[in-house]
Amino acid sequence: MDKSTTQPNQRILALDILRGITIAGMILVNNPGTTQTYAPLQHAEWFGLTPTDLVFPFFMFIMGITTYLSLRKFQFKWSVPCARKILKRAFLLWFIGLAITWLVMFFRGMESPLNAQLPFTQRLYISADTFCRLRILGVLPRLGICYGLAAVIALSVKHQLIPWIIGGIFIGYYILLECCNGYAHDNTNILAIVDNCILGAGHVFKPESPDPEGILSTFPALAHVLIGFCVGKGIMKLNNLNDKIERLFVIGTLLTFAGFLLSYACPLSKKLWTPTFSMVSCGLASLLLALLTWIIDKKKHQDKLTDFFHVFGVNPLALFVLSDILLIPLGIILFGGSSIRVITYKNVLLPVLGIKAASLAWAILYVCLNWCVGYILFKKKIYIKL
Repeated sequence: MDKSTTQPNQRILALDILRGITIAGMILVNNPGTTQTYAPLQHAEWFGLTPTDLVFPFFMFIMGITTYLSLRKFQFKWSVPCARKILKRAFLLWFIGLAITWLVMFFRGMESPLNAQLPFTQRLYISADTFCRLRILGVLPRLGICYGLAAVIALSVKHQLIPWIIGGIFIGYYILLECCNGYAHDNTNILAIVDNCILGAGHVFKPESPDPEGILSTFPALAHVLIGFCVGKGIMKLNNLNDKIERLFVIGTLLTFAGFLLSYACPLSKKLWTPTFSMVSCGLASLLLALLTWIIDKKKHQDKLTDFFHVFGVNPLALFVLSDILLIPLGIILFGGSSIRVITYKNVLLPVLGIKAASLAWAILYVCLNWCVGYILFKKKIYIKL
């Protein structure tokens, strides 16, 4: 008998590898050398789906699985340590996201030509006083909010009811989109109206259209994480690795086909986080996890490529936060009128590679730079939990 197929209920290495792939992908697509990039590295403008649209939802799907693994240690029962952990992580993710947004705005203000002639103290004050136009939500806040809510539901509700909660959220959100101009790409969209009324026009991504991480779209994003939770529960209770792979494949196939079929009525849209987008992205993530589990955990195929992504997978959020912080010295602070990113792109990469290839080359170099920091942490066995 193949012992690799009869391991006890344990975490699969492919989960960390897939998480590393998504974090590397998020850093790659968020940091091109210029706005002119290859089509697969761009988000769909409104409706549709590109590979870039998948990296963030893939991570949220994995977060659902790891939420199951994390809460299993507490037997899915409320306790002071458990509540403290949930509250701390949810708040940290939201606060760090907010702090990074403020830091980026501050340094942009300090480097802005409009403020160049002002006295230093006045320029410092103007750059720091950006709270009236600070975006409250975003990628990290969405992760924090969805994790916190998903964890509360997982501890407070019978797990048999969670699929019904997911279905209820999806149906309610679909009705809202259909009945309240939810597909409009302007500020008449109900999502934009709610964001602008509650958060204020100065605290959203763009007041003229729905915030991609806005208030109402957080609900289907929560359902997205809960799908990951249910998948985690479904596979981790199985002892046989072949059964895990088979279940991941079946779930992924059903979700993907159902999402594409229903997209005739409810279009795929990451910016709206439509139910069909969530179903398709969760389905594809499940299929990819099944494939990686077969390759890595069953066939024991590990090489330099899997090791590369493993570095990102064990410190995912720490390296994602680092990528945002490194953007300040490399992409915002000016040296002789240009940033290091612009200097490298225009003077080194562009003359050799051309516009789009040079943009991709910078993004790859940026991913590798963050990997180098992650590798040091990995070798020292330092795991930063956020």
